[in-house]
Amino acid sequence: MTQDKETLYVIHYVDQEEGQRYFEGITNNFDAWLKRHNEIRVEEGSSEEDADCFETNIVEIVYF
Repeated sequence: MTQDKETLYVIHYVDQEEGQRYFEGITNNFDAWLKRHNEIRVEEGSSEEDADCFETNIVEIVYF
């Protein structure tokens, strides 16, 4: 459960060539997420990705 006034972001990778968006995750800290995401990519032998490779949108949660 989120804390009061906590902001969550949905993250999509944006393929610049095809214009497609791919769901990556939801986080309350995009910078920390991107750092961990790139650590995993490097461990797997891939290069790091820039923040510009992703689109983030605020998630609005409504509890009933």
